[in-house]
Amino acid sequence: MATDLHAEVFWPTTLFHTQWDGHEREAPAILEHLYALKAQRAGAVVPVTARRAKSAQGIYESDFQLFADPHPGLQRLFVFIGNALAGAIAHVDSGRSQAVRPNELELVVRESWFHISNRGGYHDAHNHHNCSWCGIYYLQIGGSGPDDSGGAPNGGSRFYSPLAQGGGYRDIGNRYLIEEIDAPIRDGMLVLFPSYLQHSGLPYEGEADRVVIAFNAGATRRGAPAG
Repeated sequence: MATDLHAEVFWPTTLFHTQWDGHEREAPAILEHLYALKAQRAGAVVPVTARRAKSAQGIYESDFQLFADPHPGLQRLFVFIGNALAGAIAHVDSGRSQAVRPNELELVVRESWFHISNRGGYHDAHNHHNCSWCGIYYLQIGGSGPDDSGGAPNGGSRFYSPLAQGGGYRDIGNRYLIEEIDAPIRDGMLVLFPSYLQHSGLPYEGEADRVVIAFNAGATRRGAPAG
């Protein structure tokens, strides 16, 4: 690199991941509860919308108030998610004047739900509205992961560069801006990402179901108006 060439980075996209240390203890009861909720809604149809386009079969989507459920395991997961999200927001805000600290944040989960996938179920590329941050918690990944040939992950979570929306031209000079990223996933992992980021759940087949919990959240500084 030339000695007079200075690099500055603007508008980065930051993803976070962390592991819940309560997963092994709590996951069996949460899974049992989610399957019971699914059974209660047998035959119900969840509308397929433009922003949440998904396969017509092989995927079940709950309603969008999961964390209002008083189930003890879900509520302990909710506390873990809140702490992780507050830390993530404080991290990305840390370079700003009057940066926010985690204990100054008021978090609001606007939607929360779960997916159960198998038999080729997928969730097409989409982003989320009316929130600033989104998250996926991997309750049970089943057989998700790369295949033996290194091909597309079975049921993995794929994220797409927002910069690729600016034009269709691609060559080696801009591939660092537009390559997709397949998030590493495992049971008990939480992934947090900004709401504008397009992402998809790739088609899944496995002996065990793929079960994830997802949510959309917003944040304000305590005592400040939302906005």
